[in-house]
Amino acid sequence: MLLATLIMMSSSPSIKNTQWLLIVIPIGLLIAASGYLFWKSPGPDTPAYSYLPPSSRPKNLASLGLPPDWSKLDRFQRTISRETFLNRLETIYTKDDSWRKWITIDEAKSQAIIGNYQLQFSTEDKPSPGSIFDWKTRTNLPDDRALPLEGLMIALDPGHIGGNYAKIEEREHKWSGVIIREGSMTLETAKILKPMLERLGASVTLVRSSLEPLTKKQAEDFADPKLFYRTSEIRARANFINESIKPDLVICLHFNGSSSTIPASSQHFHIILNGTYTAGELAHEDERFEMLQRLLSGTITEEIPLAREIATAFTQTTKLPPYQYPDSSPTSRNLANHPNLWARNLLANRLYQCPVIFMEPYVMNSIPFITRFRKNPREIYHEYAQAVADGLARYYSSQ
Repeated sequence: MLLATLIMMSSSPSIKNTQWLLIVIPIGLLIAASGYLFWKSPGPDTPAYSYLPPSSRPKNLASLGLPPDWSKLDRFQRTISRETFLNRLETIYTKDDSWRKWITIDEAKSQAIIGNYQLQFSTEDKPSPGSIFDWKTRTNLPDDRALPLEGLMIALDPGHIGGNYAKIEEREHKWSGVIIREGSMTLETAKILKPMLERLGASVTLVRSSLEPLTKKQAEDFADPKLFYRTSEIRARANFINESIKPDLVICLHFNGSSSTIPASSQHFHIILNGTYTAGELAHEDERFEMLQRLLSGTITEEIPLAREIATAFTQTTKLPPYQYPDSSPTSRNLANHPNLWARNLLANRLYQCPVIFMEPYVMNSIPFITRFRKNPREIYHEYAQAVADGLARYYSSQ
């Protein structure tokens, strides 16, 4: 405004001297430039975080992945100590040192450098600001609640789709006239579990309430049908959970099984929490970003004690032995020295922005399971649901 005023004055009919122009215009330009530089410079209390601008599309993304907006990690600035960051990174979220290719620890500046993004450490751990939405921990629930799950929002995610989609999902088994479809069984289990949890005080939402996918895509829309049910469908569920339900907890219900045409002789049980990112997964920029979202939001601090209680209740109810991944497996690692808890990087437990308990009980193509299913499948669903409900009640009732 000042520059414009000076120029107008210099062009006024009342000012004829050209020497005035030579003086006024340079002064005006100098004032404007100084004001611009002052406006652009951050104040002393303004954090200068750097990240890839949204227009810089990464070249390496996971299947159907989207370029991450690194500025969404700014809420975690100076909330986690270097020691806690490295402990979670090395004991939960990775299994080797391949992360060093993508993450550099700058000791002098007390920060982690991830590509163009800089994460400042704090001198001591502070309460996490949460994920995309705020989710409640056990300690956030009121002490005077009448029921153990009162005030808790739970999303039940019945794994797979089932019904007519079971065959293309490769989650359908036929044994002597008996047809077992995982997606159909998980939905029936969820429908039984929902009122159990509501009686304990929780608000419960089914992520899927029918034998239909949430994604608008179909298998024929992809060259590889696996992208339909493994990727497009899970990403659609993640959008529903993160943008609409916004729960405090997601329970992913699954039945374990193998692709063998010969029935297994026995069953087992384990729970999967997010972790153990491989070198190939960390090479995807969106997966690096999503790993850091989980690490920094502290979901694991709620998941491990909750999973312990569910595992205890499940083992007591079903008598199923724990599943043991091979020590040589690059995609899994045991957690908290608990035989039932394992870390794996699955799309669901990575994208759902709150604590996620991913259940893998029974073996649906085993002789014991087939025998029980033939007699009374609903007995299995009730047993499954009751064990989960008991575990949740135990955790949220304890101090």
